[in-house]
Parts: sequence; C-alpha cells; structure tokens
Amino acid sequence: LAKGGNFARVIAMDYSETMLAEARRRAREAGVRIVGDGDNDVDKDKNPGSGTALELCRADVAQLPLATDSVACMHAGAALHSWPRLEKGLEEIGRVLRPGGRFFATTFIQGAYGVRFPGDGGGGGGSFRFFKSEDELSQLLVDAGFARESVSVRTVGRGCAIVRAVWAEEVEGEAKVAEASAKSEEVVAEELSGDVLAL
Repeated sequence: LAKGGNFARVIAMDYSETMLAEARRRAREAGVRIVGDGDNDVDKDKNPGSGTALELCRADVAQLPLATDSVACMHAGAALHSWPRLEKGLEEIGRVLRPGGRFFATTFIQGAYGVRFPGDGGGGGGSFRFFKSEDELSQLLVDAGFARESVSVRTVGRGCAIVRAVWAEEVEGEAKVAEASAKSEEVVAEELSGDVLAL
C-alpha cells in the first residue's frame, strides 16, 4: 500500500518492538521507503515513483496516538485475539476513523484448526482470546459504536474470521449505512486514495 503512493500517509503500528522490526525488515526488502530510515528515506519530490513513505509507530491499540476522525482505513491482521483490552481497542478505532472510514480485520473463531491457545476456554494465562462465533465478533463492534448494518463477519476455512466494518457515526439512515458498507473493494480503494491509512 505504501509502495503504490495512493495514500497521503501509511502508518504501521504495533505494541511489539519485535513486530515493528519485522515490518521494517519486510518493508526494506520490498523497497518501501520508511520515514526516518536514513538512506531509505527518499525525497518523494526528487523521486516521484517512490510511493508513500511508511511510518512505523509503537502504539497500544487501546490508546492510539492519532487524532479523532483522522484515519480513512485501518487493518488489523491476525490481531484482535491478542489485544488485552479488546473492547477499548475497538472503541479507539472508532474514535480515529473518520465518518465512512473502513475497518478490516482477521482473527480466529474458537476451535479453529483444532488448536487450543492460552486463554482459550477458561483458566490459563496469556492474552489470547478466541471468539465463539461470528455473532460475538459482530456484537463487539456494535458495542464499540459501529452500526450493526455496517458490520460484516464471515468465517473462511477452518476458523479464520474476516471482519469488515464502516464507521458511520454521522451517516443518517440505515439505507446510507448499508450503501456505504456494500461498496466494492475497488470503489473503497479509489475513495480512500490520498487519505491516511493505518495498519
């Protein structure tokens, strides 16, 4: 996404320094510019084909260092189940998404792939939380402020849940919410071009 240069800002956030280091390694390997990365921080005006520089930021999803209504799209890949304060994190995502902003995520439904993880089913440590159903995931998003009509959760394969939601705080009427959430990926990408994307 950063390499394409379609967004004004692309921010990759994680609480883990290890994950940020891996993101930096992969970005460098893919030829993506990284903000503050010395030789890799190419001047876009002098090299117009260089895309949007990727910003790496250590952050807690429950306290995002982003302004209210400032982000066009957020993605949480295989992450929801590991957020210690999931409900607060989802509320924060709603806070920073602009009206009409998109949230995409992947996570796991309980029992996925026949594996038990810490925190899966009473007792045990760890911060992993596996969800009992698509309905549970949908309700968490609704409780965080997303309109029910804008939330879509579907299970693929043996337990991977794919989440899609539209922040529609200022949209009036269910028909407009449904219209916003039904847009194709291509239309969404075109609408978001030039905006802030947080991963």
